[in-house]
Amino acid sequence: MNGAWGATNSNTVGTSLVEHLGGAAWMVAMMPMATTIGFAIGPMLSAHRLDRQPEFMSMLRRTLPLSRLPILLTALVLWHFGSGPLALWTVLASSLAYGVIGGLSVGAWQQLILCTVPAGERSSLFAWRYLASNVLALIAGSLVSPVLGHFEGTRGYALLYLVTFGGAVVSYRLLTSVREPRASAPPSVVERTFLQNLREVPSLFANDRRLRRYLWTVMLINSQFLLMGFLALHARNVLGAPDAYAGTLTSAQMAGAVLGTFLAARLGQRHGSRKLLIAARLLMLAVALGALAADSDWAFRLLFALYGAALWVNLVGHNTLTLDLLPPSRRSTVLATFSLVQVPCMLGAAQLGAWLLQAQVSFAWIAGLSALGLGGALVAMLATDTSPERAH
Repeated sequence: MNGAWGATNSNTVGTSLVEHLGGAAWMVAMMPMATTIGFAIGPMLSAHRLDRQPEFMSMLRRTLPLSRLPILLTALVLWHFGSGPLALWTVLASSLAYGVIGGLSVGAWQQLILCTVPAGERSSLFAWRYLASNVLALIAGSLVSPVLGHFEGTRGYALLYLVTFGGAVVSYRLLTSVREPRASAPPSVVERTFLQNLREVPSLFANDRRLRRYLWTVMLINSQFLLMGFLALHARNVLGAPDAYAGTLTSAQMAGAVLGTFLAARLGQRHGSRKLLIAARLLMLAVALGALAADSDWAFRLLFALYGAALWVNLVGHNTLTLDLLPPSRRSTVLATFSLVQVPCMLGAAQLGAWLLQAQVSFAWIAGLSALGLGGALVAMLATDTSPERAH
């Protein structure tokens, strides 16, 4: 529950930092998703081991402290070395490394929830947890403008990364205070290597129509990255705003995130995760369509607020639904697959956006293509069956 990440929000602060360091368009596009990609890769690297484990807290205790170190490294490099290639590559590589190392234990965290929280209460748990995190992120995000306005160069960014690191240390202490139920006998799953496990992934989805259809909407939702890597920069260019304007957009996104998670907490248990996911796709589609015409400060604030709400409503719905759809065995592998398939989708969307930007194509094309993909994600979600009966 690291709410301090609001101080280094990758969609606003992160993209501004990469641009400040002289990063190319593809690097700017990578920043909003570098950590997400890491969290998508990490679970598959550990899934073949987690499928056979009866308890999960030990994995969390081993990997989470290591995942915090890249944040501290980034702060130190930005403070001591300032601008230059070293700082630029450290920012990108550390964001990815934070995700990969943290992702190794994502399956453990998800299954810890599976065995400690009743199915009917998971949506509320995710929502209230994220709500607390986003309230803290809103507070942390309010530091961005004054810090970047007061400290010149990269030292302001370094201080923001230190705030995030402090929050990461506190979140680790809170998470590891959870008491795991007494471990049962290890699951009766055949031991596999990483490559053997990877080769068998298609067979896990071949006989389950629900998993296959949901996989489509999970992939298409990444059309958001066509747009979000460049929306903050587009807003600054349109308004002629300084770097510190990233703080304004960060606060708007955090405010939307707080409202979105509050509504998800109130409505998720009552209406189910499917409706949350439909609502998230409608909100993201509204952001992409709104970006076609936004030309004022309040319009851009509204877009980032809507995106903040959509992002976290989607996260609550996705985490809840994936646990509901899990087969009796190979759970870590199925969970990891939902994450892993997003990597080429994220990369493809972001690099298409970067290519269009470098080709000086109108920003309306970037927003329009993003809207097209998000419309496909909405249609795929409407076609996904989430009823309790398993479909074969």
